Amino acid sequence: MPSGSSPARTPPLRTGLGRQRPARAPRWELPALAARAAVLLVVALVLQLSAAHPAEAAEPRAVVAITSGAAAPAAPRLPDAAAPIEVRVALSRGAAEEVSSVRVRRLLEIELPDGASLAAEPVGPLGDRVASVWVDRPTAARLEIQVRLDGRAVVRRQIAVSGLTSDVAARLVAIAASEMILAEMRRARAPRRPPSPRRPTQDEVELASRDLDTLSISAGPYAAVVSGGPQALGGAGLTLGLRRLRLTESLFARLLAAPSGGEPLRWLEAGFSGDYRFWLAASWRLSIGATASVASLRLPAAISVDGIAGERDTWSARAGLGLGVETRLGGPVWLGLTLDPGIVLRPAHYVGARGEAGAVEGAWLGVGLSLAAERRSAPPR
Repeated sequence: MPSGSSPARTPPLRTGLGRQRPARAPRWELPALAARAAVLLVVALVLQLSAAHPAEAAEPRAVVAITSGAAAPAAPRLPDAAAPIEVRVALSRGAAEEVSSVRVRRLLEIELPDGASLAAEPVGPLGDRVASVWVDRPTAARLEIQVRLDGRAVVRRQIAVSGLTSDVAARLVAIAASEMILAEMRRARAPRRPPSPRRPTQDEVELASRDLDTLSISAGPYAAVVSGGPQALGGAGLTLGLRRLRLTESLFARLLAAPSGGEPLRWLEAGFSGDYRFWLAASWRLSIGATASVASLRLPAAISVDGIAGERDTWSARAGLGLGVETRLGGPVWLGLTLDPGIVLRPAHYVGARGEAGAVEGAWLGVGLSLAAERRSAPPR
């Protein structure tokens, strides 16, 4: 190469129309940059969430500060559990010959339900939570188990032990006694049914019915004796009464006539009576009261009545007392006997067919027999 001349340059290689670029190093930097970007993104998200909810982040510290300064609340106290039932086991001499007392106690302690514990001794102080177990041998082939809890009735169960070994018999006794104790415990825990209301007795019903409103109707024969005029009258009467608070107000009507052998007379009366009843027993009672009535008289054989010739009709009135006794025949039916003393208030003067003068006046004494039926307004339940 001549001096003063620059070195010759190697022309770049051409591929087609463009130049061929020089070879570059492999691109291993890209995965590292992606990992860094992901870490930065996670950190940004965490910072954004903590900044958006500052109250929640500070809440645990506030809670800790408050609880540390105040007294801790007391834990709720559970109710005291019921005292366990103490089971006391005893064996008779005959039962002890068949099974071992120690073996029965050990097996029973295993079989006892929750809430029951075996006592160390077969006897002890009295109490409400005590179950007594007594094992007896009434026959050579049977053992009888008796259990009593809290003073209740004794329950019994018999098991056959003929041909069994002592250990098997002890197991049967322990299982049976445990089942009986469990049944008694369930029965003691079960709520008691309220007693059914007592129904009133017949005497109580009768006593309560005496003060109830009662409607009565009675009928029967009636006879009377008058001191003046026709001496005797006979007939029948009907009475309708209302009793309230043992006081009876009645309306009555009677049709009486003189016997055919004497002076003919017809006495038709209507009146009012009031009486008070006293009960001697459930089926016996007395009554006392007063009566007053107005009557229509007819004297068919009279020539004149009250000084009027040819008149045969007139009127009269009477008043008196009412005394009676009644007995119950059955249900609401009563049979009564009444004594009715009184006086004729208005005399009825007349002249008979033979010209003799007479008058219906004076004292009055009536006797009646009645059959009465009653109906209460509100019968007791």
